Amino acid sequence: MIQSLRLKAAILSILIFLVLLFVWQISVQTNTQEISSAGMDEEYALLMGLSPETGGSRTDGFPAPKDFAILAWNQLSDPFYDRGPNDKGIGIQLAHSLGRVGLGYLIAFAVAVPLGFVIGMSPLLYQALNPYIQVLKPISPLAWMPIALYTIKDSTTSAIFVIFICSIWPC
Repeated sequence: MIQSLRLKAAILSILIFLVLLFVWQISVQTNTQEISSAGMDEEYALLMGLSPETGGSRTDGFPAPKDFAILAWNQLSDPFYDRGPNDKGIGIQLAHSLGRVGLGYLIAFAVAVPLGFVIGMSPLLYQALNPYIQVLKPISPLAWMPIALYTIKDSTTSAIFVIFICSIWPC
């Protein structure tokens, strides 16, 4: 009974995925008759992400599933390429990102755990620091990021600070 339910759920899940892909493909598909019959001028077509010269194919904007699959394959086929400071593979970028997250969380852990013990053992420190904690804890990372970028002026250090300040409360 449970096996049958799992099989039906898997088939339904695949069917939903295929329907979503079909809707995605239909929603981004255009053709030449659409542009000419709508009387679309060149400037409007460009604003809509269409190219009248190429028969209405998309020049930019929301890609079709096939275009997305090709781009994803190109990105994932060589994830560790390095072609200069602004052109690195997704694997290198992922490693840098995970390093920043790990470092920010490690610093938060190193600060929060000893401070938590001290605050927990001293009623005076608890009463003194609790208002600051209650004010700073609910501030969103989206609010911390511009402040960090403005004051620190380094994107990597700012990212580590934002990860630290947002993960210090759960520690």
